[in-house]
Amino acid sequence: MKPLQTRALALGTATLLATLLAACGGGSSSDAGSQPPLVTASAASNARYSETLLITLVGSNLDQALTLTSSGCRNFARSTTAPNISSATTAYYTCTVSGATGNLSVTVAGGGLTAATVPFTVNRPEVTMIVTNGAAVSGTLVIELRPDLAPQTVDNFLAYVKSGFYNNTAFHRNGRTAAGGDFVVQGGGYNAPISSATRFPLPKPVNAPIPLERALSHLRYTVGMARGDVNSATSEFFFNVVANIFLDGDGSAANPGYSAFGTVITGTTLVDAMSAAPCNFSPINFGLNSLDCVPEPNLRIASAQQSR
Repeated sequence: MKPLQTRALALGTATLLATLLAACGGGSSSDAGSQPPLVTASAASNARYSETLLITLVGSNLDQALTLTSSGCRNFARSTTAPNISSATTAYYTCTVSGATGNLSVTVAGGGLTAATVPFTVNRPEVTMIVTNGAAVSGTLVIELRPDLAPQTVDNFLAYVKSGFYNNTAFHRNGRTAAGGDFVVQGGGYNAPISSATRFPLPKPVNAPIPLERALSHLRYTVGMARGDVNSATSEFFFNVVANIFLDGDGSAANPGYSAFGTVITGTTLVDAMSAAPCNFSPINFGLNSLDCVPEPNLRIASAQQSR
């Protein structure tokens, strides 16, 4: 019996030693999780308003829960899909660039991490349009948008741009004042071709209307949203071919104004040419006493895309 007892004692001692080694943390995988996350390097991809920003964090224990916040980016999500598969040493987060422009940053916190910041810069977004009437009027214009002043209006406009909604739409209205002077060129509602001699077709299906945001003053070459009721703007917009300050309104119920949300910064001569393009009066569309007319040949948007 003694040999068996001795062997049993030896096995018990070995088991105890193994238990003590495990208790001391000798290689335990759970030990890493008790350490706070550490960010040793970080980077942000090129930021474009309304598009996805990629944040890359390098360090240790980055598989722990982290909280990312920013005044210029929203809807943070940890990436787990190729090629940006997050791990304990490299974590990838995405967000949608929004709101503010300029020099911004993302704050990273959580799990005992000393707060880290990741800087990025957002320029004012721009939309490039190619406009043509298939004849003498043709060219490119660039609109600089102001999401810092009218974020919902800009987001709405960019949603139509990115979906391709404006491609092949006509500028259906060359607006004149009661005295016959220049006023606006308006489009964004109807597919070309349209005619001054017949009623316009049904407008293209649109997204939900947006609330009025009074932003820029309606100076020459600014871009504003067309609307009926105060909070009814959808896809139609207009170029102010002269200063139309009265469209600013005062924000009251009686005079709410319109939303000018961008400025043509390249192609102002094209806007002038659009205003001077051949145009036929259309009582059937604008009323017997209206001086507004339909550009014919049609001025149409060949393409519109976010270019910055």
